[in-house]
Amino acid sequence: MEKLLGQQTKPPRNKSIIRMFFLRVIVAVTLTSALLFTFPDALLKPSWITERLFGLSDEYAPNSQHGACQQVPKLSPKNKDVEQFIQQKVESPEYQKEIINKLSGIIRIPSESYDDLGPIGEDKRWDIFYKVEQYIKAHYPTVFQNVKLDHVNTHGLLLTWEGSVPASEAKPLLMLAHQDVVPVFAENVKDWTHPPYDGYYDGELIWGRGATDDKGYLISIIESLDLLIKSGFKPKRTVILSFGCDEEISGAHCALPISQLLHSRYGDDGIYLIIDEGSMGVQKEFDRSFAMVSVAEKGYMDISINVTSTGGHASNPPDHNTIGILSEIVTTMENNPFTGRVTSKNPTFDFLGCAAVHARESSFPKEIRNKLSKVARGDGKAQKKLAEVLDSTMRYYFRTSQSVGIINGGIKVNAIPELAMARVNVRIAVESSIAQVEEHYEKLIKPIAKKHGMVFEGFNSTRNSTDPRKVSVFSQDGLEPSPVSPVNAEAFKVLSGTIRNTLKPLDINNEGDIIVTPYLMTANTDTKYFWALTKNIYRYTPITLEQNLNHAHTTDEFIRADAFVREPLFFATLVLNADDAVAAR
Repeated sequence: MEKLLGQQTKPPRNKSIIRMFFLRVIVAVTLTSALLFTFPDALLKPSWITERLFGLSDEYAPNSQHGACQQVPKLSPKNKDVEQFIQQKVESPEYQKEIINKLSGIIRIPSESYDDLGPIGEDKRWDIFYKVEQYIKAHYPTVFQNVKLDHVNTHGLLLTWEGSVPASEAKPLLMLAHQDVVPVFAENVKDWTHPPYDGYYDGELIWGRGATDDKGYLISIIESLDLLIKSGFKPKRTVILSFGCDEEISGAHCALPISQLLHSRYGDDGIYLIIDEGSMGVQKEFDRSFAMVSVAEKGYMDISINVTSTGGHASNPPDHNTIGILSEIVTTMENNPFTGRVTSKNPTFDFLGCAAVHARESSFPKEIRNKLSKVARGDGKAQKKLAEVLDSTMRYYFRTSQSVGIINGGIKVNAIPELAMARVNVRIAVESSIAQVEEHYEKLIKPIAKKHGMVFEGFNSTRNSTDPRKVSVFSQDGLEPSPVSPVNAEAFKVLSGTIRNTLKPLDINNEGDIIVTPYLMTANTDTKYFWALTKNIYRYTPITLEQNLNHAHTTDEFIRADAFVREPLFFATLVLNADDAVAAR
């Protein structure tokens, strides 16, 4: 070793590194001084220096000009006459009174969908949807004179307004809504401020089941076509409205056959853009207003856990009967929830990036900002740490959720129960899958079955065991997380420009323009059947959603009238802007 060192003629490597470091510092300081002398405004924009001088950029820096979440300009239709006609209509007090009355009227039709509904045509509870169709036709005769109406499985309504350009050259625009609502049980009616099916308007809010979910959306969509037709507008791009009848019970009766019909007409990727209801609308986060467009949905599973054993008289019980063992399983599941991690695959991560750039620096937590770049690079430790930071407020946007919704066991107090059953609802994180969920539960439940000397039947078991003492798990209605729709597509840019043109921030006096951001839908919509039709599926409700999504699915559902009356302006402008995109090609 000493001989080798004695023969060394070059300076040691570490000294060369040190010299090179100081040389770079001197060059950097000299250049920076020159730049600041030439461009004094750079003093106010340190990120500009790092981006221009060193070729680096912090895409999550406040007000970054070259960072994440670049906003498209406001997009105004080229047809100014039609745009002006619709704007004047929407701002007219007479028009606003009329559309509020239309929403109140359709709320008065209790088009409830139930989990135990039988086939359409056999179960009479479906007949209420005839009244919904009659109501729409009576209030929108101009629309039905200009569109083709298809009945899909009787109560699914498909309205097609043909454009002048063939669908092969200009893919159609598809807007979804659903006619059905979540039931209101008789014992809960007394808890409502106003009866759920009165459609009461108090001068500020329109109350009633379906006001937000989803009859306000339905009326706004068809109203937009009514306004466009009356303005004299003739579309180049075909516009399609789809009104399902069973979204609240998974959509198999109407949404599924509608999607199949559309696929037979237009084929894979045959639709330009699909827009459906969204769960967030306009929200104020980090002291900034964001239009949160859901570009993906979590997956879905219902899991059944059955514990069976021999029965007997309660005077001679086993140490642990089926109810006790099931209770142990449920407790184990709740004590071992799915772990969370934040990845760049998740649209909510993109929202955090938008907030980091566009929110006030003082309003956005440094502990979040400091981890974003590492998460984007795939740093697993940073992904878990960020999930921990967000756990209290956004946990289920980054992890799979589980909720035990039903549990049954036993039929008589002095008899040992032979069966205990639990049903668990699971919403699968974007980063996960059905297979990973099943593996998680099998790892938790199998040891408990073994501990009690019981047979374990997993999700993919042949279930041929004749042993009465067993634990069985089943999955039902499995749905993988949806594909993530692109935010760099022309369709998303058209949608974003429309939002920025027609919607206002919540605090007009203290904010800039509204910021459009990708987001995640933690629930599911009818769009789950439409994946093959287009990659451009966006779920967005163009109003402010507050107080538990305006109490959708619960007592005192409402919608703000001042926001609702402007929804048709948004949808009509979207149709016009999408039509302009045809001419731009």
